[in-house]
Amino acid sequence: PDTQQRRVFFPVELCACVLCRSIDTMGNVLCDGSPHENDPYAQYTGRQWETSMMRAPCNNCSAFCLSLLCPPCCAYQNRVKALQHDMTRYKCCQGLICPACTKCTDEQVKSCPEFCLCMEVVCCENCAISATRIYVQIERQIQTDPCDNRLIRFNNCIQLLSCICHIAAAISGSDIVKLLARILDIFADILYCILQGCMQAQTQHELELHPTPNDYSSGAGIAQQPVAQQPPPGYAFSAAQTGNEKQPLLS
Repeated sequence: PDTQQRRVFFPVELCACVLCRSIDTMGNVLCDGSPHENDPYAQYTGRQWETSMMRAPCNNCSAFCLSLLCPPCCAYQNRVKALQHDMTRYKCCQGLICPACTKCTDEQVKSCPEFCLCMEVVCCENCAISATRIYVQIERQIQTDPCDNRLIRFNNCIQLLSCICHIAAAISGSDIVKLLARILDIFADILYCILQGCMQAQTQHELELHPTPNDYSSGAGIAQQPVAQQPPPGYAFSAAQTGNEKQPLLS
């Protein structure tokens, strides 16, 4: 009986150990808002976002509400504004997310960039939102905000923790772990919905105040097209997916 009982509870104990270690690691990551050591955008120090993601819902309430009601619509509008309504500059995720994959679509999107952008914001919503923000950050050389980093990392950690809980539930077969996984799923979805709204409101606010890079009063803007850089590990994510596969946001 003791052996059988041990066989039943061992997976639960193992899953609890894995969860505790994951939470500890995530806590260390979240406390540090500094850029990643391989962050290609850490070099930008001369200009800040007009509003942080945390204050974006208050400073741009209309865009925040719109992005909650229809994220793809807001993502489409922001990309068009970021490209200054010049769709000849459009690329899938602007070549910033998984460039090795999106590069092969460069020739195809030229025939109908509007339709391709529609497909991008619907099928790859999280990548489209992040790509627009990164594009604006590179074009205008905006420095990374530590608070934004914490929010984005918190979202990504919760999505990862939810996936770990589902794996733990499958291994252990415990009803408690399954319930925890479902609760984390709901929390992760709500968190993503709110933070993507903050990110889109922040980007839209920047584009409304400064439609082009030359509209900054502090000096000449950056006129050239941002060059797609090979993102370091942790920046390249696959397309947004449904079900239990989570949707990270990129800093």
